[in-house]
Amino acid sequence: MPYLTVVIPPVPAADKDTFLAAWPTIAAQITALPMVLGVSGGPIVFEDGAAVTEFKFLQTIAFKTLEDEKAFAESEFVKEGAKRLAEKGLGEPKHAIFEVAEFPEDKKPKAFTQITRIMGGDESKIPEIKKAWEDLMAILGKETFGGRSVGDGPKAGMGLVGWDSLEEAKSAYENPAAKAAFDHYHSFGECKDVMVQLA
Repeated sequence: MPYLTVVIPPVPAADKDTFLAAWPTIAAQITALPMVLGVSGGPIVFEDGAAVTEFKFLQTIAFKTLEDEKAFAESEFVKEGAKRLAEKGLGEPKHAIFEVAEFPEDKKPKAFTQITRIMGGDESKIPEIKKAWEDLMAILGKETFGGRSVGDGPKAGMGLVGWDSLEEAKSAYENPAAKAAFDHYHSFGECKDVMVQLA
């Protein structure tokens, strides 16, 4: 099974423009590493239904195996990045690793990616949680992709959905059936919803 690492780097608001300008180069450098399958990222524009007022950036890095993820984490690229963050007095990036289904092939990313994470759910209710998510996607008419966290700490599930625009997402969730299905899914645990504008 492949793996997806979700990373939120500590980028100060003052460095927003510099970081965004450098992101294509950073993404190309990460993608060029032999253990990496692909990378994407962008600013978080909505979080739990509210517009984000401070700059937050989320990136995902895909790996074929957990060993590849470990090799990346131990690479000189990551060590150099950590050193630069330490020199600026910034903390380590927030990150989580998810075991996911096979990556969709020949799928052009949408302009926006919704990432929903659920934690604290009853393990015995995983089939119900999965069905609640699938029911929501059926109402929205959307394909989805995701997986479950690995490693120490509380277990979490994650689902990703692509949108062409914020207006499309807003209109879809205004459907009473979608709103009810969304609320039902969220009743199973502690959820975090973010909308990322891919850069």
